[in-house]
Amino acid sequence: MYEAQYYKDIKNKRIAIFGITPPPIGGVSVHIDRITKKFTENTNNNNKVYNFKTEFRGRRYLLAPYLFYAAIFLIYHKIDIVYYHSSYLPNSFTEILFLSRLKKYLKFINFKFKLILVEHNCRHMYKRSKKDLHKINKALKNTDLIVFMWASTYDSYVNNNIKINKYIIDSAFLPPDMSKKNDILKTYPQTLYKFIDTHKPVLLVNASIISTAEKDLYGLDKSINAIANLKSKTPNIGLIIALANIGNKEYFDNLKEQIKKLGLQDNIYFLLDQHEMWPLLEKIDLFLRPTLRDGTAISIFEAFIFKKPVVASNVCERPKGSIIFDINSEQDFIEKIKFSLKNT
Repeated sequence: MYEAQYYKDIKNKRIAIFGITPPPIGGVSVHIDRITKKFTENTNNNNKVYNFKTEFRGRRYLLAPYLFYAAIFLIYHKIDIVYYHSSYLPNSFTEILFLSRLKKYLKFINFKFKLILVEHNCRHMYKRSKKDLHKINKALKNTDLIVFMWASTYDSYVNNNIKINKYIIDSAFLPPDMSKKNDILKTYPQTLYKFIDTHKPVLLVNASIISTAEKDLYGLDKSINAIANLKSKTPNIGLIIALANIGNKEYFDNLKEQIKKLGLQDNIYFLLDQHEMWPLLEKIDLFLRPTLRDGTAISIFEAFIFKKPVVASNVCERPKGSIIFDINSEQDFIEKIKFSLKNT
């Protein structure tokens, strides 16, 4: 199984990792949590994590914007390498441009650090404005390396005429700590185990937060409709929707109303709040990834650890072994689920 390699051979460095850390639990935040540990394993590295998205954004320190607090953070800790994850967040281009300019000007006082962008998402560049694309091109002039998660993420830069100097193509997957499996399983509610015991087959779809900026980003609606279609021949089918954050409560209520209208109250279980999901994959029969856009999707690799089939949308490159469906065809989604269940 292809695992991330970019942390290897980095030793005796002071490292700053900029990005989201759990909670919330999501693909990028989980990767950051695991890569932080990898950077410290037998390397003598000193890691500092700066949560750019939630910890400081919007606050002010000594009447200075949070970006300047980031500069103080880098100088105070004498950082050698900055890893910035990832450019899909709303203000990320501004942040990357700021860091690149900071890198340029600090060298005049003999303070040097490498700036490395770790890019997780293979779709968002296609939706960016010309102003955004111009900004990222300016930022990358002072960026030492881009780590692309999958070739399709690299392609999204090339197809949008973003100039790339030095890059590597890697994977975001890092295996979980299996010694924690039983402890994590104890955090799940007993009603979840009862649901699993009383349904067959059991499918799982997950989302870090409900996002409707471009319809239903994680395909929760598609998953519910698929269960409605499959129930006629498989009345005991079950779907677990693992949702770390509700986010859009109105849409969440609409999903519950949709479930009620379809008569699926007994077939669908919501696992809410911040739960590490990977141990649950051992308990289910099929994992669904019907996203409208995506990054590496670490959860797919985690499903493969437990030899579980995965049905995933064709919106980006997927790990070998995934069963791919056309995102524009709900019927194809249903047929691929049927195929997967038939062959489990």
